[in-house]
Amino acid sequence: MPETVLIVALNTGTMLKILIADAELELIPKEMIDDYSIRLHAKKRKKPAQKILLDSNYMHTAIDRHYPGESNRRGRPDIIYHLLAVAMESILNKKGGLRVWIHTRNNLVIEVSPETRLPKSYNRFVGVFEDLFEKGEIKYEDRTLLKVQEGDVKKMIALSGSENIRILSPDGERASIAEMVGAGTEDATFIIGGFSEGDFISDVYGIAKSFSIFEEELTIWSVAMEAIAQYERVFGFI
Repeated sequence: MPETVLIVALNTGTMLKILIADAELELIPKEMIDDYSIRLHAKKRKKPAQKILLDSNYMHTAIDRHYPGESNRRGRPDIIYHLLAVAMESILNKKGGLRVWIHTRNNLVIEVSPETRLPKSYNRFVGVFEDLFEKGEIKYEDRTLLKVQEGDVKKMIALSGSENIRILSPDGERASIAEMVGAGTEDATFIIGGFSEGDFISDVYGIAKSFSIFEEELTIWSVAMEAIAQYERVFGFI
């Protein structure tokens, strides 16, 4: 795939895992396929509606018609776009110290290879994830860059082999990233919500303790950036 670039990752022995839970990343639901505005959008894209990502940037009114009150939360692939732009380009990832997994509201789990660098263009990014949901994986030469399978948050944790887990939430106990990264084993896992408002749909609070790193709500890519930057410094990646 020409838009996807491979990087060489080094194995450093320590690992930060970022698990995104309940990401608002989904194809257009069946209930919305026949919506007039959705059909127009699909025609413009020259693509079947059922193979297009739900995107509030273009479908805000249609989402409100079918899911009243949810148009500010559902259909937010841009959130994952910004998150992966931060994570995949980080020094930590380029030196092999980062793994990212994404769980969606429809219980799909996406494994993101550390060798993946996604397109800079948002529209091309959307195309990559539409291909992923259709094909089940995105490969470049003999390497699997993105892979999706069915599974809930607990399966994502099991697949990623995560331990030393902490949930980052605005309603959690106040603590600094430095305190959390410096505690326990060197490997660390942070669960971050993949949505713009509201709370987790999945029962993540039964999995681990939650912490808040700032007095205001932050975007998920800002939270990920803070965790990555702190981990880089504590364990000498920079």
